Amino acid sequence: MLSKTAENLYWTSRYIERADSIARLLEVAYRINLIPNSSRVHNEWTSILETSGIKDEYVNHHGNNYKKEKIENFLIFEDKNGSSIFECIRKARANIKMVRTAVTLEVWNAINGTYHDLEKFSEKRYSSRDLPGIIDFVKSRVNLIRGTIQNTQLIDDAFDFLSIGTYVERADFTARIIDVKYFILLPSSNYVGTQIDNFQWTLMLRSVSAYRGFKQTYGNNGVSHINIIEFLILNMTCPRSLMFSLDKISAHLTNLKKIYKKSSIAEEEISVIVNRFSKLTAKKILNIGLHEFLLRFIRDLYSVNSNLQNNYFFGKEK
Repeated sequence: MLSKTAENLYWTSRYIERADSIARLLEVAYRINLIPNSSRVHNEWTSILETSGIKDEYVNHHGNNYKKEKIENFLIFEDKNGSSIFECIRKARANIKMVRTAVTLEVWNAINGTYHDLEKFSEKRYSSRDLPGIIDFVKSRVNLIRGTIQNTQLIDDAFDFLSIGTYVERADFTARIIDVKYFILLPSSNYVGTQIDNFQWTLMLRSVSAYRGFKQTYGNNGVSHINIIEFLILNMTCPRSLMFSLDKISAHLTNLKKIYKKSSIAEEEISVIVNRFSKLTAKKILNIGLHEFLLRFIRDLYSVNSNLQNNYFFGKEK
């Protein structure tokens, strides 16, 4: 496969996953905003800008105006924001359009149709009343795209690059959303274990579609920061956990090694990270410091992405 084709497939799936992640962050903020007096604890709308790593970009365009509706529009439709939902879907479509022969007609139609339907949303004057509907639309369409990839693509190197992009982006998002809950949303340790604390953890589980799986694993009374940290970082049966994503990235890089008959620095790096994770427990992570642990993980993912660029692509984000 040509480097350019591999690169386009990788970034297509990253942008699709990123659109889903932004929708989920908006859902968390929306639900927290429904709690009476929640803004006295923290401004959840600025939190999602910090989580998605685009607060500086927002300030550059809108200053310190943190009006809820303005932030929502920035995260959903703003063309000046390269990580807005609309821009993510637009860039995913642009990438896949250049390599249409590498994907099935069903995959192309799912991505192309999502772009055009989202374009219709963007042509209307946005109101906060539209937010729940847009969130549901994005989540359902991303699931449609994932389903067409899983059910119609050949299981070959194209599938591997699509999958690696998905899991790199998902791992990054899960790490960031845990961090925003633990480090940003609660301004004081006095809130740990309180009703607000537990409610926010529950919302976070719901935002990554892991609430029911968590209840099946830990029971109805299992909501605690240590159980959720274990579930979302180390649990191999949770599709949103860091360990699950790392295992999938490792497996697809191993497939590429077999196909191309050579190893890569990215594969070796992931193996080291997986080995390190296999020796961890939730208590060990807390002893390290959750915020510090997650920052290191995000840096490690950035390094893996850089090595993927150097090993397989042309070295630039598409």
